[in-house]
Amino acid sequence: MANGVWHSELKCVLELDKPDLGLSNSAISVTDLVEELLQPVATRRRDLLICAEKALDRKCKAEMSGVKSPHMYVRRHRGPDGVLRLRAAHLPTAHEMTQEESDRHKAMKEFLDRTCQSAGLKTTVEKATKSRAARPDVTIYGHGGVNLGCEAQLYNASPSTVLRRAKAQSEAGLVSNWITHDDTFHLVDRAQWMLIRDVTWREINNAADLPLIGGFRVLADWLCTAAAVRPCPTGKSKTGCGKRHLFWETPRASDGIVSGYTGDRGDRLGVTVGRTIIGAATGSVMPIFLPSRKDHRTGSFMWVPVDDHATWSDYQDGVTPDEPEPTPADHGLHFSGNDANSTCQFGDQTWTPSAPLQRRGIDSVELGITIETNALPTIATQRTPQDRARPQQSPSNLVPQPRIADWSDPARFLPEPQPCWHCGKPASLLDDDAKPSHKVCAEEHAIG
Repeated sequence: MANGVWHSELKCVLELDKPDLGLSNSAISVTDLVEELLQPVATRRRDLLICAEKALDRKCKAEMSGVKSPHMYVRRHRGPDGVLRLRAAHLPTAHEMTQEESDRHKAMKEFLDRTCQSAGLKTTVEKATKSRAARPDVTIYGHGGVNLGCEAQLYNASPSTVLRRAKAQSEAGLVSNWITHDDTFHLVDRAQWMLIRDVTWREINNAADLPLIGGFRVLADWLCTAAAVRPCPTGKSKTGCGKRHLFWETPRASDGIVSGYTGDRGDRLGVTVGRTIIGAATGSVMPIFLPSRKDHRTGSFMWVPVDDHATWSDYQDGVTPDEPEPTPADHGLHFSGNDANSTCQFGDQTWTPSAPLQRRGIDSVELGITIETNALPTIATQRTPQDRARPQQSPSNLVPQPRIADWSDPARFLPEPQPCWHCGKPASLLDDDAKPSHKVCAEEHAIG
């Protein structure tokens, strides 16, 4: 990092350690200039700020490295002493799409277009929105669902690029959906996303559909008893806590569902890019955001079945990420008054770690919730055809009769014996009121 940078419009070196940036004889507003320097690169000319050594017709070590460019950006840097200073750093070289990436990018756009059109959905390719602020790779117009702005991203875009384009699409009424093959890319959980395998353009062209291996989840919903297949999140694995748990999990984790919790969307082979996108456009799949911080600025973006979304929303409302509040450009900045160093310091051992920041209270993503409920539901009385055909009797002619019930129902069995509410001795069954009871005791005290 450097304390000096060349401004291509002002034709001078800005001295970042001086309060006036070295422009003592200029009528330029320093406050406005600092705000301009701290703007994202996407909102200004990339070549506005240049390495001072390059501007003086000398060799820039960053440019010679091949991985960085002579163009620079300015940011606030917190030094070991905890003080904020303005510092300039080299921008990475602009990404040039390789032929393989270009072929896969084109194949993915064609795949999305033909898949949605085969389902009767309207699509446009590389068409700008009405406001001209966004131009998705493929725009999919919903029919009962949401409008999608799909981006086939096969190289790592910067976080600012993802957020800027996602916001522009949102303002145009689109849900931004980024499709990639690498879960380490910055786009993950900065917008709605889908993860596929690392496939070639030929595989995309020949595929009827593409398996979706990330970005989609289903809601596991189970009653926590000792007989439940899933373990109790609170650690009561032997007896269960008797409460209801909801948890977002991957479709693969839901494969082979057995008794213990509900759900039938665990077929991982059926979760594909095409079916999910069509479901989002037609209303059977919905986007959801689960916050990971108390300020709700970060979290997990997921595609989920609409029924699961409704179940989750009944107990916990979805939260939309908040926009960060603007910070004054000169807030807390320190100026030492040192002269700017015009030599390129790229690669030099000048880096020092920043002072540790105060903990902001980051919380992990809440993928599950526990609901207070009765663990033992009331069991309805089973009636035989003879019972239904029996004529109604007047109250004066009623005579106590033993109740006939199906005591072999697995739902009646208790995991551990409990005192019978009639005689007080250990019982392993539940009566029709979901109370521990012996079969004989229940039938003796029941009135038909």
